[in-house]
Amino acid sequence: MIATATLMYYSLGDLFWISLLALPAWYFWAGMAAKDRVRRIVKDHCAKTGVQLLDDTVMLNRTRLKRDRRGHVRLQRQYEFEFTSTGERRYSGIAVLHGQRITQIQLSPFHME
Repeated sequence: MIATATLMYYSLGDLFWISLLALPAWYFWAGMAAKDRVRRIVKDHCAKTGVQLLDDTVMLNRTRLKRDRRGHVRLQRQYEFEFTSTGERRYSGIAVLHGQRITQIQLSPFHME
């Protein structure tokens, strides 16, 4: 008995639809990885600053395309988070991830004990 190989050929339209479906899945997966990375970095930054990251979370505020220092277009994601210095008041902060690099972590003015 001779086995015959069946080849699948995809049309350009099929490839378009597969890509169209794969793009949101990639964006979601990459976004979750970026959010986790930013959360860990912000939590470490807060600990070094002497404040506490509240709710152990960051929230995506804005996503846009922006050129990096080398001129490559990369996704820039801006995250917001809340922290406390005394345990009584909440303060806000911002972290910016450009490509794979944190380019900014900004804490709003806060009271020290």
